[in-house]
Amino acid sequence: MVNKLAVDFSSRHQNRRFLFPQNGKPLESLPTTRWPAEPWPVARWRLPASRRAKLGNGLTSFLVIVVAAALLTPSILHAERRDSAPPPAAGKTSEEPSGLEKLYRERAARNPQDLVALEGMAFLQTRRGDYTGAIASYRRALQLAPHDHDARIGLARTMAFSGQYDAALEDFQEVLKERPGDTDALEGLARVYVWSARPSAALPIFQGLATRYPANPEYTLELARVNMHLHRYPEARKILASALTAHPRDRDAQLQLAYVDLFEGRHADALRRFNHLLVENPSDSEALKGNARIAYYRGDLKYAHDLASKLVADDPHDVSALLLLANLERALHNTRKAQTLLARAETLDTRNEEARELESSLRNESRITLHTSASFAREIGSGISSGAEDLRTFGYETTWGFSRLPRSNSYLSLYYLPSNGPSGSIQGAVGPSQFLYRQTTYVTSQLTLRGGAGLARFGPGELAGIPTQSEPIRSAQTRPLGFINLSYALRRKLTVDLTAARSALAYTPTAVRLGVMEDRASAGLHYRFNSRTELSLESFLTDSFTIQYAHVIMLGGPTPELSYGADHNRGGGASLTFNRNVFRKPRMALDLGYSGLAYGFEGGPGKPYLGFFNPGFYQRHYFTTHTSGKLRGPFGYDFSAGIGVQQVERGAVVKHALLLNPALTLRASPRLLLTLGYTHYDSSPSLGTLRGNAVRLSTDWRL
Repeated sequence: MVNKLAVDFSSRHQNRRFLFPQNGKPLESLPTTRWPAEPWPVARWRLPASRRAKLGNGLTSFLVIVVAAALLTPSILHAERRDSAPPPAAGKTSEEPSGLEKLYRERAARNPQDLVALEGMAFLQTRRGDYTGAIASYRRALQLAPHDHDARIGLARTMAFSGQYDAALEDFQEVLKERPGDTDALEGLARVYVWSARPSAALPIFQGLATRYPANPEYTLELARVNMHLHRYPEARKILASALTAHPRDRDAQLQLAYVDLFEGRHADALRRFNHLLVENPSDSEALKGNARIAYYRGDLKYAHDLASKLVADDPHDVSALLLLANLERALHNTRKAQTLLARAETLDTRNEEARELESSLRNESRITLHTSASFAREIGSGISSGAEDLRTFGYETTWGFSRLPRSNSYLSLYYLPSNGPSGSIQGAVGPSQFLYRQTTYVTSQLTLRGGAGLARFGPGELAGIPTQSEPIRSAQTRPLGFINLSYALRRKLTVDLTAARSALAYTPTAVRLGVMEDRASAGLHYRFNSRTELSLESFLTDSFTIQYAHVIMLGGPTPELSYGADHNRGGGASLTFNRNVFRKPRMALDLGYSGLAYGFEGGPGKPYLGFFNPGFYQRHYFTTHTSGKLRGPFGYDFSAGIGVQQVERGAVVKHALLLNPALTLRASPRLLLTLGYTHYDSSPSLGTLRGNAVRLSTDWRL
C-alpha cells in the first residue's frame, strides 16, 4: 500500500522537512486472553529534504520547486492519519512514477553526476514504495558524495522502511559517530529501535529529544508511546497530561490518553475520551476502533462486530480495521471469515506484526491438540460411615482436541483410574475407565451448545464387605454416560446455563464396583460485571444409583430373603463463585475470589451407602487466590489455593479447610508445554473430612 507524502513547511531546524504518514502498527496487547494487539495513536517522521544549495540555480531550480509544490501539496490534505510505525513492505509497486520523478530521472540520465537529481529521485521512489530503487539511487549519490548527510539519512530511513532494521541501525550509528548530536540520526535510530521490538533502547533517546526540544509535541508523544509499549502506563499518563496542559486540543495526545485508560482497564474513562473525540469528528476511525474494543471487553460482541464491519466497509484498505474485524470474527468462532480478512490485511501490509500474531494464533487453534496427564494420590480419612479409608489412586488421562466442524470444538477423551485401598472397607484393586466424545458448538453470538456421550467400564472382579451383603457381588461392567448443556446470553453481561448429565462416580473402589452413576440437573447464572470481575451461581439436584443386585433381607425368620434392585441416594445443593482479576502483567497475573458450596443427601442414618461421601448436610467456604506467570526463560508457574472452613452435618464443629495447587510449567517448544503439579487438601465434598496429597505430570501438545 503506497503511503501519502506531504510537505511540512515548518522549519524545526531551519531546514525543509517532509511529512511521511504511515499505516497503523500494533505495539501493545490488551490485558485479556489472546485479544489482538492495539494499534498505537499516530505520529510523524519528517524526511530530510536536499539542502538549498542542491536545488540548483536559475530557471531549472525555479521549475523544480514549482513542480514539486504542485505535485506534493495536494497530499497535505490526506495527511490526517499520522503513524509511528514503518510503512508496509513494498516490493513491486503498481503506481506510476510522478512527473517530478520523471524529471529527476531525465536529469540523472543526462548528467550521472547530478546529486540533486539522484537524491530527489530516491526520495520520490521511497514515497511510492519502490524501496529497492530508492536504495540504489541513494547509493549512487553516496558514491559521488560519501559524506553527504541528507543521502546518508535518506538511505538509512529507506533501509528501515524496507525492513532492513539492523542495516538501518548501523547506518544511523555511523552518522552519530561523526555528528553525535544529529537530531535526524537520533530520531531515526529511536524509531528503528521501536520498529524492531527494542523499545527500551529507544526510551532514553526520545527522552533526550523531548528535553532538548520541549516545544516540539512530536517527541513528547513519541516518548509517551514508548512508555506505553513498555507497560509504563503511569509515566505515559503524566507525559500526556503535561502535553494536554500545554495543548488542550491536541487530538493525538487525547487519543493516546484514551488508550492508556484502555490498557489500564479504565474502560469508562477510555470510552468517555473516545466519545469526546467523536463529538469533534464523528468519522474519527481511531476513536471508533477504540469504542469497538471497549464493546468487546464489555461482552457486547455484536455491537463491536457491527462497528468494525462498518469501518472496513468505509475504508477497505484500513489494515488495523481489517485486523480488528478479523479478531472479532475469531472471538465469534467464525474462523474462515477471520482467515479471509487476515489474508486481505497481509496483502496490504506484509510486515504487520499483529497480522503475523493473529495468523499464528489461528494456525495453532486449528491444530490437533493432545493433552496427557499422569497422577498419583494418597488420601487418608476417618469418620466415614464405612470406617477409615486409605485410598491410593493412579490416574491417567488422554484427550485429543480438534476443530474440523464449523464453529465447533471437538474432544475425544480416555480416562483410566486404577485404585487401591490396602486398609479399611475398600480393600482390593479396581480399574475403571471412561471414553467420552464431547463437542462445543457456537450456534450464535448468544447461544452455545455443549454435549457429549461415552461409556464407562467398571471392574473387574468381585467386591465384598458391602453393608447388608454376605456374599460378594460382581462389578458393573459397562454403562453409558453423557451430558447436554445450553448456555444463552440473556443480556450483554448475563448468561444462563442449563445442564443435564449422567456421569460415573469413579473416585472410590466401592462406587466403582457398584457401578454408581449420577443423574444431575443444574441451572446456573453467570454475571460479568466487567472484563475482570465475574460471579457464578448454580443450583443442582442429583440422583445417584447403583446397578441392580441382590439385597439380603432378614425378615425375622431363619432364612434370609433376597430383593433385587438398585440403591438410590438423592440430594441437592448450590454453589457460588466470585472472581476478581486484581492485575495482569506479562510476568504475573493475580485473581482473588470466593467459592462456597452447600449440599446434602436425603434419608437418615439408614440411607443406602453407595461407596462415597453422602452426608445429610455439608458446607464449605473458601477464600480463593490464583496467580500465574513467567519465571525465567521457558519456565513459568501456576498457583491456586483455597483457604476457609467446612462443616459436616448441622450442629457439628466447624473445621478449617485447605486446598493448595502449586505447579511449575516448562515451555519446551512453541508447541509443547510440560506441567509438574502438586496438590494438598484436607477437605473433599466427595470423600468427607480427610487429608490427601497428589502429584501429577501433564503434557500439552499442538501437533
